[in-house]
Amino acid sequence: MLWNQNIDPTKDLTKKPFVLWRPFIAVWEWLVPPTVAHRDRQSPLARWVAAFVILGICTSLLILGIVYARPLKNSYKNMRAGSMVKEARQMMENGQGVSAIMKAQEAYSKAPESEDAIRLNFEYFTLMKRDTAEYFYDKLKNLDVLTPADEQLHVRCLISLGKPKEASLELEQLMRVEQPSEALIKLAEEVWGDREQNKKLVNVLRKYTQEHPDDNEGALRFAKVQMTSGNPTEVGLGMESLWKLASADDEIGLQTLEYLNSLPSLTPADITRLIERLKNHPKADDRHYLTALKREVQQSPGRKREIVMEATARYRDKKRDQLVPFIRWLVEESEFRQVLDVLPEDDAKAHQGLLENYLNALTMLQRYDDLERLVNDPKVSGVLDPTTVAMFRAHLAYILKKPTEELRSKLIAAKDAAQFNGRYAALLKIAEYGENRGHFDIAEDAYRLAIKAAQRSSASPRIERDAFTGLIKACLANRSTESLLQASQEAVTRWPDDTNFVETYLYVSLLAGKNIELALRNAVNLLKIQPADNQRKLTVALARWRLQDIQQAIQNLQYIDLNPLTEGQQAVFAAIANSGGFHDQALEVLKKINPKASMLPEEQRCYERVLEKK
Repeated sequence: MLWNQNIDPTKDLTKKPFVLWRPFIAVWEWLVPPTVAHRDRQSPLARWVAAFVILGICTSLLILGIVYARPLKNSYKNMRAGSMVKEARQMMENGQGVSAIMKAQEAYSKAPESEDAIRLNFEYFTLMKRDTAEYFYDKLKNLDVLTPADEQLHVRCLISLGKPKEASLELEQLMRVEQPSEALIKLAEEVWGDREQNKKLVNVLRKYTQEHPDDNEGALRFAKVQMTSGNPTEVGLGMESLWKLASADDEIGLQTLEYLNSLPSLTPADITRLIERLKNHPKADDRHYLTALKREVQQSPGRKREIVMEATARYRDKKRDQLVPFIRWLVEESEFRQVLDVLPEDDAKAHQGLLENYLNALTMLQRYDDLERLVNDPKVSGVLDPTTVAMFRAHLAYILKKPTEELRSKLIAAKDAAQFNGRYAALLKIAEYGENRGHFDIAEDAYRLAIKAAQRSSASPRIERDAFTGLIKACLANRSTESLLQASQEAVTRWPDDTNFVETYLYVSLLAGKNIELALRNAVNLLKIQPADNQRKLTVALARWRLQDIQQAIQNLQYIDLNPLTEGQQAVFAAIANSGGFHDQALEVLKKINPKASMLPEEQRCYERVLEKK
């Protein structure tokens, strides 16, 4: 009776668990009693089984910990290394080469077995032409994770390390096992590009095309290589293949026509054939038709008027979007009157692309009254963006020879409009426009705004680099040493591997007398890389001169060619030579310098210092 009674008064016997769970619950309660009463009634066998189960679980956990601790740790390290690899690639895209390389090495040190970290270091050390690249290639090979791209990069690595024979042998193996791709063919052209080895590439591709007669893309690659082989027989066969491919009405046929158009020398018969095919290919668009027109005008300049009229008839009933390429072509061909004849003013005012070309045609025809009327037309302002309207107004002020202050105010208005709309490309054009017309302060401001706009957006680093280059030129034209120093320092911070920016920064720092010892050390390192560079020699001499080491400064002046140097740099050269006792030679240098030449204030003082001792 005692064994049958309920020993857990808190348990509701009417609520029973799901039938499939009951055996598991019974076993669990047998091993792990839920109450003290159950524990008192637990049999010795159950206690021993429970102890062995607990011991087994603990032992299993301990073994799993020992077995999987290292893989888990490596997995974490690989994850961290993968994140660093992404950072490094982003840095390289942004022009921060040194930082990217350091980040790649850090990723490898964190996870020496990380495939991504090893591959990235292999890429970077190949780029730097270092023997270490071979070490990372072997690491990838030992891990058995080599890709075709890795194999091709290793060929480039061998070339960069001065091992052309090894590169050629490895490339031959690749060409045997891989289907020729665009990247592989390009690599083969680099390795076997000279006429002595081009035969290897031709033979490999000939074999491939014979084995794959239906691969028109491969046939096009082979024909391109034949055209660059330098062998008249191969060139003739290549041209024959190209025209055969060009006769097809598919995409490869159109690509072949585009390649034929890029060839520098075509016979008149080939040009006529090309024009006809570009006009009539089923997949060709307006771009190809206009390319045919350009070729036709070049071939028969006497028929230009007839060609223009035929094209006009073709585009007469086209919609505005379709009309834009044709109108642009007319402007490029200087057919400005034809633009006005073909394009009604009301249609031009309704489409931005047409309107810009229409305004350009009016400008070239010197119809300034009509240009001014349209630029100030509210309807035009609604079609063109504010920046473009402001630029046209500034240009109109220039060509109408309005007062300088009016031109400056309109240029500033265009600059402000471009800044407000985040138009960094337009800011670059405004800066160049102002620089070409002598308004260097406006150009300098526009370049700075272009840099800020490019940094805020996802613009190409190339645009930002161009803006920095323009800014440095504008600062030089403004004869502002402090602005130039700041601009070049910011450029070096952004692109520490760009030697042009580094050279400018070092030179200007020394002119301003700042960080002389550090500048000397960096200038000497640059000169070691290119010992014959005239500007680097002058920079080292200037640093020595600043440190009152006249003898060493004079030695660095030897064998400098003054022709590549600016007139301001020539004045610095003369001042250093003069301080070393070479007064007559310094005066000879000054005779070649225009006294009204634009120089930085420090360069001007060097010029005047030599004259004072005359």
